[in-house]
Amino acid sequence: MTTLAKDTPRNFGQGDMNDLPVIAADIIYEGAFVGENASGYSRPLQAGDPFQGVCVRQADNSSGAAGAINVRVRTRGILSRVAVTGATAVTANDGAPVYASDDNTLTLTAGSNTYIGNVQRWISSGLCDVQFDTPRNAGTVSLADLDSGIKYSHMVVYAGEVTWTGGGATLAQTVTGALETDLVVASFHTLGTEGTILQGAYVSAANTITYTLDAANTSNDAVITYTVFRAAS
Repeated sequence: MTTLAKDTPRNFGQGDMNDLPVIAADIIYEGAFVGENASGYSRPLQAGDPFQGVCVRQADNSSGAAGAINVRVRTRGILSRVAVTGATAVTANDGAPVYASDDNTLTLTAGSNTYIGNVQRWISSGLCDVQFDTPRNAGTVSLADLDSGIKYSHMVVYAGEVTWTGGGATLAQTVTGALETDLVVASFHTLGTEGTILQGAYVSAANTITYTLDAANTSNDAVITYTVFRAAS
């Protein structure tokens, strides 16, 4: 290859925009969160779909076959002043992960929902600016993709927070997909009024993390953050 010896104009794509084929017999409305179905077509997002972006122009394929039209999406940016279920306190300013449960609902609850981005700014109870982004690479990442000098034993599979409920010294939380072989790291995000100490956290059974305090907690205001690690295969 030779280096340039003259100005060479390039053709550029759409940058943060993309045009994607729409599923048959459906409408994706402007403002909808867009997901990809198992066949590779875009649709109004359903929980668990890979996130493709936010629709910027209605795509009406109600009478068309799969792929008959495309939907234009913005693949990354900031959603200003959108409703986010669970963002009830200024602690969301810490960049809490945001998930979509359908094409019009954002929440701080992970569950089986689709991760789309993070809170950029908490405005008021249930109202935030959200920074969203689509995956840069939807393919499988393996050790072969990493530099030979990079080694790791575990990867993060789940993360979030839980508010203490009940009056005892233990709390069981459902984290769908967690395995008994996973490792849990937890700490207080917000200390409880009663000043209890977090003694431990572990996956006590499939889909369940159990937290243990040094004494019963009846104030129900402690908030615990957790990270679940899984051994690399």
